[in-house]
Amino acid sequence: MGSRTTIKKPLPSVISDMEKWPIYMAYSNPDEFLNKVKGLVKKNASWILKDDESLRKEIKNIVYQEKMRLTKTPWKSDDPKEKLFWSEIKKQIRASKTIENKEDAKIVDEKVLNQILDFYGNEMVANFKIPSFKFAQKALPYIYSRLINSFPQIVYKLFSSVDSLYDRMKIMGDIDHIRELQKIGTVVVVPTHYSNLDSPTIGLSLNNLGLSAFTYGAGVNLFTIKSLSKFMHNLGAYKVDRRRKHRLYLETLKSYSTIALTENVNSLFYPGGSRSQSGKLENKLKLGLLGTVIDAQRINLEEGNGKKIFIIPVTLNYHYVLEAKKLIENYLKNEGKENYLEDENTTSFGLMKRAYKVITSNPGMTISFAPAIDVFGNRVDKKGNSYSGIGKKVEVADYFKLDGKLVRDVQRDSQYTQILGDRILQEFKENTVVLSSNLVAYVTFQIIRKRFSQFSVFEVLSLPKDETTLLVSEFLPVLEKIRVVLRELESNNKIILSSDLDLEIEELMTVGIDKVGSSHPKYVLKLNKNGEISTQSMKLLFYYHNKLSSYGLDQYI
Repeated sequence: MGSRTTIKKPLPSVISDMEKWPIYMAYSNPDEFLNKVKGLVKKNASWILKDDESLRKEIKNIVYQEKMRLTKTPWKSDDPKEKLFWSEIKKQIRASKTIENKEDAKIVDEKVLNQILDFYGNEMVANFKIPSFKFAQKALPYIYSRLINSFPQIVYKLFSSVDSLYDRMKIMGDIDHIRELQKIGTVVVVPTHYSNLDSPTIGLSLNNLGLSAFTYGAGVNLFTIKSLSKFMHNLGAYKVDRRRKHRLYLETLKSYSTIALTENVNSLFYPGGSRSQSGKLENKLKLGLLGTVIDAQRINLEEGNGKKIFIIPVTLNYHYVLEAKKLIENYLKNEGKENYLEDENTTSFGLMKRAYKVITSNPGMTISFAPAIDVFGNRVDKKGNSYSGIGKKVEVADYFKLDGKLVRDVQRDSQYTQILGDRILQEFKENTVVLSSNLVAYVTFQIIRKRFSQFSVFEVLSLPKDETTLLVSEFLPVLEKIRVVLRELESNNKIILSSDLDLEIEELMTVGIDKVGSSHPKYVLKLNKNGEISTQSMKLLFYYHNKLSSYGLDQYI
């Protein structure tokens, strides 16, 4: 239902007047917004309001957990007034014990519940300031282009145009389709997650598509620096405290997301949760916030506005991930336990060396927008109509009906969320872009792995350098063989190949080796004059290899 294109420069905004952007209108009146959130929490949290005893028990549990959070796992970003707030709540609960009349006691408990919901809402709620957004529109491309430009360009063209940014940052997908959907509904973007660089990358990409601003959840630990905290807050970031695990807070968070969606605010979720520590493509999603798109779509239908919610999976594809060493170390430590031998700590010299390599290298990246789907995973056309896998037009309202009426069914909707999650994973896999760096890392590691097939992966990672060195003569035939398999996968729409993979095989090898993890202090791969390919870090090679580990390519090596 569309064609894949690559944009070369930022597109004009689909909605030119920022004061008409849903995010601006929704956050211009935070009290009204939060009252809707609080109303939805109470409507959905029947488990807490079913009887007086349940409410009192839940409030006590919340107070206990909050006190433990502030004493056992305090963060610099915690509001100093929090302890006082929870102490006051505790006093109110104790004082109400002396109330003999159950109705009077219930009134006190409901008052306390409202205070807690107000506290969570006021802490959570985002803002959207047009001047802040305009500043970000101008500043972020400039900063980004300086970050990924080469060293000579930084020295001699410090104040040059950012046009060259898009030679390194490729944004691809059915862009016209996505822009059309912005006009008629709400867009929810769900990206893969590899790096702390992901948020500015996806933010810049969405702005370049000309979409109105997105709201997104950001961990409260990111709000430590006051100036940065205010800036993020004014760009639509709502606060999420992942230390809070109790049911009422999670219900408030989900209700916040749901109301934002029913207010037509574009939203961004990382459905995988945290960054991929292994470098692998996500194979399991966290469905909590994802389920809010189902709730919001049903509410839209119940309220009669008919606004549809469109899901756009996005894959972020890097030659180099800044945190790769730390991430793979954590992954191997958790997986291997006593079988894993930890690397030495990075020295200050190593950090300086990496910083230099970051600004002098030019690895580039590709952001791939998958075809749009509805909240049930059906493809949609430019008018927003949904089509099943066999091409039959379907109505989303029918999914929510029982005996012809729209009804809320928690168990049914959780199954719908699982179906949507599975579809997103499929889209991640089919819309991953194979970079030259991914391919050479995969082939190199797999050849070594097959050579020592009797060893565990942890033993392979600890092999000495002379055991992990390959000859170009043994490497190239395997590289060509895997490229042929990948081309077959692409012809069946199972993966996307970057333009690098069209290079002559020896040039493909050279380019891939040069780009893979190009800014790490230890080189991931190196080709010497004797036709030998070697690595200084099997762990980093393993990390970059993992991007292609879910496609069954190992059987061809």
